[in-house]
Amino acid sequence: MSGASGEKTEKPTPRRMQEARERGQVAKSQDLNGALILGSATLLMVMVGPYTYNTLFSMTKHIYSNLLTAKLTEMDIYTLISEMSNATILLILPFFLGVLTMGLLANLMQVKPLFTVKPLMPKLDKINPIQGFKRLFSMKSIVEVVKAILKMAIIGGCGIFIITSYQGELLSGGTTQNPWASAMNIVQVLGLVAFWASTIFLVLGLIDWRYQAYEMEKQLRMSRQEIKDERKNLEGDPLMKGQMRKMGMQLARKRQLAEVPKADVVITNPTHFSIAIQYDPDVSPAPRVVAKGVDHFAFKIREVAKEAGVPMVENKPLAQSLYKTVEAGHMIPPDLFVAVAEVLAFVFSKNKGRKMKQRLT
Repeated sequence: MSGASGEKTEKPTPRRMQEARERGQVAKSQDLNGALILGSATLLMVMVGPYTYNTLFSMTKHIYSNLLTAKLTEMDIYTLISEMSNATILLILPFFLGVLTMGLLANLMQVKPLFTVKPLMPKLDKINPIQGFKRLFSMKSIVEVVKAILKMAIIGGCGIFIITSYQGELLSGGTTQNPWASAMNIVQVLGLVAFWASTIFLVLGLIDWRYQAYEMEKQLRMSRQEIKDERKNLEGDPLMKGQMRKMGMQLARKRQLAEVPKADVVITNPTHFSIAIQYDPDVSPAPRVVAKGVDHFAFKIREVAKEAGVPMVENKPLAQSLYKTVEAGHMIPPDLFVAVAEVLAFVFSKNKGRKMKQRLT
């Protein structure tokens, strides 16, 4: 009863899901994107960070060590700055390309290839202050705020725990180690924080992704009436389809009745079946069923045959076999050749005058 009254209790149909996708309404978690981007950035820093740092440090050290003793013109300084910029870009570019690629892959993984401009189209309800106020205090907004607070608490707690665990090494390294070693300690701790942060983000992102899918499915739920209307739109109105089918049958029967006067014989099962047979070697190599019918339509075939002077032969088994196995307009199958040939031979022998007249006309 609830479904019939319009309550949206049914899962969305594939068509409704596709329409939502075309509007850009897909389940996507920004937390999962952030986790994969942060994780890839951390991994790239571990892989190419030392090489990038050493290269930049060596290049800068070489330039500044010779800067005071070399006689540089304005063009030399411009060339030097240009070379440093190009070298820096070439060193950092793989890192940014890797992070950008991971960001694209993260989106593709969630929404699959999708291009639509509908989310960019202006909507009046977005600038409606009343609607904006409702969205601000909606359940979705509250859930997002709670999620953000939980994420900050978990990530912050993880970072504090790791830094506290390495607090002694960080404090002692500043006084007992050279600056390079101290910097490496700090980088190592920050890398560890980034690793665990990305791992936690990944877990939270996967959970959020499933939650977003659930929320979207909930928003797209349909009532039973909506499902019926959609099926009717896709498949056509059953009443209209029935009327079209009925009209098609009526036209087919009219065409069959028009062929009955051309038949050579009508084979009948007196109370049920009528099958009109025509054999013309110039038209087909075997006899054809030009019309067939059961009950009322069988009676109409017999009426037309009687008016046209087409002979009728009663043969119950043959009439039933022909009706069940041969469609109107098709030739009879080989296994019925003998039985039909016997009927035609009998009819031709009794109606030579009629056949001769038909051939002449």
